[in-house]
Amino acid sequence: MTGPMPPAIGGMATVLQDLQNSSLAEQVQLEFFNTFKTTADGRSLFCAVKSKLSLWMKWGKLLQGKQKTVVHIHTCSGFTFFLDSILICIAKCFSRPVVLHIHGGRFIEFLDNLSPVLFKLVSWVFHCCNRVVVLSDYWQNTLSDKFSECSFSIVENGVPIKRLVKKQPSCDAEIEILFLGNLTKLKGVFDLIVAMKYIDGAMLNFVGGEEDAGIFQDIEKLLDTHHLQNKVKIHGPQYGEAKNIFLNAADIFVLPSYAEGLPISLLEAMANALPVVVSPVGGIPSVITDQQEGLLVKPGQVDDIVKALNALVRNDGLRKEMGLAGRKRCEEQFGIEKTVGKLLNIYSEVI
Repeated sequence: MTGPMPPAIGGMATVLQDLQNSSLAEQVQLEFFNTFKTTADGRSLFCAVKSKLSLWMKWGKLLQGKQKTVVHIHTCSGFTFFLDSILICIAKCFSRPVVLHIHGGRFIEFLDNLSPVLFKLVSWVFHCCNRVVVLSDYWQNTLSDKFSECSFSIVENGVPIKRLVKKQPSCDAEIEILFLGNLTKLKGVFDLIVAMKYIDGAMLNFVGGEEDAGIFQDIEKLLDTHHLQNKVKIHGPQYGEAKNIFLNAADIFVLPSYAEGLPISLLEAMANALPVVVSPVGGIPSVITDQQEGLLVKPGQVDDIVKALNALVRNDGLRKEMGLAGRKRCEEQFGIEKTVGKLLNIYSEVI
């Protein structure tokens, strides 16, 4: 299984870590191959090439002489996809069945912006794989239109279902709103900040790394412009127990994205019985029903965000009702062991 492992940040790294800690590691001989960049920023071209050649040689040695081995490659859009394609080609040289697992909300944008030559290359890579795993019906329908002869399987992201931690009352009784994810304009970060001008009795915590270069500074400028320094806090990326502290302290989860795959952070919030305010993009409509587990808002519509957040901030009963409904749905459909069961079936089929 390849992909970025912690300390890499983001949903894909969380998926791999959760699988590593699941029963999958007990039911198959599971080996992880970390594709997270470990060389220093600003390295020379020689060092970059040397590092990649060393990585590919290590990958080839790992595949030698192993029978009944399935290669499971987690990937996303951009240059990452082409780097992962080399791992796929090496695996096929060893006649190993390959499962390609697509993550990220920008994959269609990535495909649409490719030149005809590069699109043919991507199409060839897709057709080299024994199975393409996608996160929802939306992604299967969208990608099968482009790669009609590929064999697709839907495997929703899953998260560990832990015992609920009772929230301790805040001394200032302020409602805590949590944004959990890499900070990028595509996730509606700036829309959310503007919306906070019109939310009383609540504060917003941004928890996540910098996906768009310089976005921390851009956020600080916007907070200064709207005088929101006391209502919006930036905490950077958080891991493990530090991340759980924010989830346990939160009253509402918000992610007003323009594009998504199937956000792990949304599932983590549901597992923590948080009501959610999210956009119906990517795989999210397969998870959230409006007015049941949370409230759906149109991407880019600040007024929608304001209305939804105020409805939850002002109604403790509504927050509890939607949070418990989300927890129940997560238990029934999006636990990590549900993901494990589907992956085991796929492994058996491609072997």
